[in-house]
Amino acid sequence: MNRTTKRLTERIFLYFAVIIILISVLVPFAWMISGSFKTRLEIQASDSKIAGKEPSWIPRNFTLVNYKTVNKEVKIFDYFKNSIIISLGTMFFSVVIATLAAYAISRFSFPGRTAYSISVLSTQMFPGILFLIPYFVMFIWIRKIIGLPMRDTYWGMIFTYTSFSLPFSIWMLRGYLNTIPREIDEQAQIDGCSKAGALFRVIIPLARPGIAAVGIYGFVMAWNEVLFASVLTGNETTTVAIGILRYITAQEARWGGMMAACILVSLPVLIFFTVLQKQFVQGLVAGATKG
Repeated sequence: MNRTTKRLTERIFLYFAVIIILISVLVPFAWMISGSFKTRLEIQASDSKIAGKEPSWIPRNFTLVNYKTVNKEVKIFDYFKNSIIISLGTMFFSVVIATLAAYAISRFSFPGRTAYSISVLSTQMFPGILFLIPYFVMFIWIRKIIGLPMRDTYWGMIFTYTSFSLPFSIWMLRGYLNTIPREIDEQAQIDGCSKAGALFRVIIPLARPGIAAVGIYGFVMAWNEVLFASVLTGNETTTVAIGILRYITAQEARWGGMMAACILVSLPVLIFFTVLQKQFVQGLVAGATKG
């Protein structure tokens, strides 16, 4: 096999893999969009015995009733507000803490730096469910000893999600900061900046793609998380990830309303990622390729 044939074969396999991935991602999303404009009877017609017709991609009876009643069956907009507050809070604290920690690891030599870096990354090996009961017990202990409520509060959920997003955020941002030459820090200090001044005036503006990647990661992680939200939230802080499940009850499954709600709650993440897509890719690639 000559080099040209080998390259052509690799390209064909690459295109085939991309097509398979796109189909596996886009087909369910397209079915969800279609279902959000169908009547309840038409959605239930997946069993041909109910309506006598096979399910169709294009709605036979186009309707907007699912969007009009999306907040009547389940107070999804209240859950939407909770998710916005928790996700933005997680994004803010993840960016601030990860930036300071990554800068310290990247620029300073101190005892235990390597051990700390490895321990931060090693936390990603453990499944999230392993920490569920310890977090629940810790929240109860904090309320009992200190008197500060943590469960069913915004700050409790922000604390939880920030702690989960920090290990990967620190490691990724550290890799990105390593791509910025240290001579820039030294030049800024020669011009009169302190170490903190060099960080805020010079390094952070240069590291905006990496910081954007950390922010998007923290936001999306908090927005989509279900396991901890199902245990640590309550009536005051229920997120959309949990609220969507409430369209299914013991008596019925309101698939049309659920699909409409899924479309609505997907829009902030889609818009957020689209606006910052370039910075996210740059930060993720640089953070992943530099040690």
